[in-house]
Amino acid sequence: MEVFLDDYGSWSVIVTRLNPFLSNDAISFVGGVLRMGYWIFIGATFVGFAPLTIFIAIMVKSIDSLKAGLLWGSLVSLLIFALYVWWDKRGKSR
Repeated sequence: MEVFLDDYGSWSVIVTRLNPFLSNDAISFVGGVLRMGYWIFIGATFVGFAPLTIFIAIMVKSIDSLKAGLLWGSLVSLLIFALYVWWDKRGKSR
């Protein structure tokens, strides 16, 4: 986790905050242990939570649509981040 957070820093915080199924406590703890800058951490937290909050406000029509929306939103955010990590690793290996 330390290497991952060192490599992707604020992006790992953003994706963790954006995805409701990942542990927010773990990323907060690791960010503190690794001495991530306060304003970088707060900014990444805001960037991650803001779209999730808006998404929840829109999808709250029924609990079933909220569950499905959170699941799909989580999967899409993880897929985008995985593609970014793959692209970044591919670029570093060249």
